[in-house]
Amino acid sequence: MTDEYFDEMRKFGHEDEMRYRMLMRGVKKLLEQRKREKSKLFGGIPLRQKHKTPRAGKWS
Repeated sequence: MTDEYFDEMRKFGHEDEMRYRMLMRGVKKLLEQRKREKSKLFGGIPLRQKHKTPRAGKWS
């Protein structure tokens, strides 16, 4: 969250309901941003490659 966001939030009084709504929106936005950044890191890494199921071969 930027300093501008906190400046806007400080303009509201402590008893104002909008202050808490803005805080919750900001926290939610921050968590979503972190989640997107985390998914970008793991997006390029294959977690597990699927192997073909083993089959019985012919006896020679």
